[in-house]
Amino acid sequence: MDKEIIQPIIIIAIFVVIWFVIRRILSTISNKINNSEVYKEDTLRVLEEIRDELKQLNQKDPSK
Repeated sequence: MDKEIIQPIIIIAIFVVIWFVIRRILSTISNKINNSEVYKEDTLRVLEEIRDELKQLNQKDPSK
């Protein structure tokens, strides 16, 4: 009788552990993807600011 009760509990516990591990891995991957997108957006914003500053400098110095 004990084996009939303990075996399904162990199987369910194993599935729960596997589910938590997979969930943790996917969460980590998702965070890395989100961080790379944020980094890309920040880099683009900085490059746009540099471009705008260069345009302003070119307008102020028409000697070229």
